[in-house]
Amino acid sequence: MELHQLEYVVAVAKHQSFTRAASEINISQSSLSQQIKKLEEELGVKLFERTTRKVKMTNAGNAFLAHAQKVLMEINQSKKTIREYLSVSRGRIKLGVLPVIGHFRITSLLANFQRNYPGVKMEFREGECNELLQMVMASRVHAAFISEASENPHINIHRLIKDHAVLVVNSMHPLAARDSIELAELAREKFILAHPSSGLYKNFAKACAAAGFEPDILYHCNQVETSLELVRENLGVTVLSSQVAQRYSKRDIAITKILPEIPRRISLVTLKDTEHEPAVNIFIKYAVNWASELKKQNQ
Repeated sequence: MELHQLEYVVAVAKHQSFTRAASEINISQSSLSQQIKKLEEELGVKLFERTTRKVKMTNAGNAFLAHAQKVLMEINQSKKTIREYLSVSRGRIKLGVLPVIGHFRITSLLANFQRNYPGVKMEFREGECNELLQMVMASRVHAAFISEASENPHINIHRLIKDHAVLVVNSMHPLAARDSIELAELAREKFILAHPSSGLYKNFAKACAAAGFEPDILYHCNQVETSLELVRENLGVTVLSSQVAQRYSKRDIAITKILPEIPRRISLVTLKDTEHEPAVNIFIKYAVNWASELKKQNQ
């Protein structure tokens, strides 16, 4: 069985005509007929019923066609992948990134990718979730790491990292000694929270609404260090992603788990129905594989 014979079967099935199929694949009708006959003899079954007016597939032919199409699709995908790897040496990737990506080891992902593909030039544009999503939608970046990724018919979402929100308080705060706290108990606290355009704020505000209250917000602050210093001064409490909070010194602060858990995710998003440069496709695959390996290490 030869690869070109599979292509011939698919062409004849498509056109239900040896004449039109031969024209499409640019061979003579007699050569096409001979190759199909040779394949049928090898398989020991008829793939097509031939009449003077049209060609019809047999039951065996239909079963064989499905496998032939699958094989050809896999081969084409393999060729595409190789072309991507061969052409990636001069690629360019524009990435949208969150200010806190370093806390989620995304910088390690970027560094490892750059070491493996030193010829790829990477550009970074920083912003909060809403802003980054708009960049993707407007094709100002090829992809973006965001922490709030709702289903969107125009967006591909590649889930990378799971996390959850935690409460951070002054070490002298009455809640400092608690290992966990019900969200509803925080209704009277004063909060220092991220900007409303951030994924963290959206996740927390949604959870508060479900718990029956609206958080009392003293300040909006996107800089984690500033928020923590205000907490250390006992001006209020804050909410951070667990992996972000764990990166900072526990001096004068305490971290408490919030129940029910407020999930946090870091996802890589791209625009659907877009023909990306090879370097971008390679990066997406690399990021997904990296996240899978990271998950295995943490299990």
